[in-house]
Amino acid sequence: MIILASDTSGKSISVALAESGRIRDEILEKTEMQHASSLLPAINNLLDSNSLGLQDIDLFATTTGPGSFTGIRIGLSAVMGLAYGTGKKVYGVSSLAALAAAVSAENKVIAPVLDARGGRVYSGLYRNGVSLTAEKPRDIAEFLEDLAKEYPPTDEINFVGDGCILIRNYLSAAGPDNILTSFREKAVFAPSEKNDISAGRVALLAHAAYERGEEFLAAHELKATYGIESAAQRNLKNKGEQ
Repeated sequence: MIILASDTSGKSISVALAESGRIRDEILEKTEMQHASSLLPAINNLLDSNSLGLQDIDLFATTTGPGSFTGIRIGLSAVMGLAYGTGKKVYGVSSLAALAAAVSAENKVIAPVLDARGGRVYSGLYRNGVSLTAEKPRDIAEFLEDLAKEYPPTDEINFVGDGCILIRNYLSAAGPDNILTSFREKAVFAPSEKNDISAGRVALLAHAAYERGEEFLAAHELKATYGIESAAQRNLKNKGEQ
């Protein structure tokens, strides 16, 4: 099975090919949100460099969020169009699950975190590839205090994602009497290169779903998981309440 995967949920774009459960090739571009003009050329370059066409792809996979509203919409629209045009199925992957998959920490808790603005992070918890909690935006203080209470000092918590800098800064500012003072000792931060989502990991997660016999989606069934209302939606709601 050949899988074409993509991620556009952050400031970078990533596209990858996986075949028989192995990453065949991958492109990561720091586009600073210029996804609309960068994604399809990157896909074409990836296919050309591997002497493949769209009809050679068996499955399309992409992150569905949370992350940048605009980036997610661009990525989903592109993948849905490619899948519809070729008559192939699609598979959606949580951005947080893709981040967690990049961390090798057997039996350890992995906490993927993405900056959700306003002192919040999109967060999840994983252990051995299994989600331990609902993925949702959390206030940073509340999120960390809950982790400190739930997990004993011996439990290492591995943070990954662009929200790591927010977590690190918050922990550094915690006073001596704060519950988070001892929590700092068990917080481990992934190398910075792992904080960008890898489309290769997205492809491998899709292949694992194939191995488990999961049903894939028709193009029109793929849905975004924004995780939070956009600024436009919040403004519209506020106007309606006035």
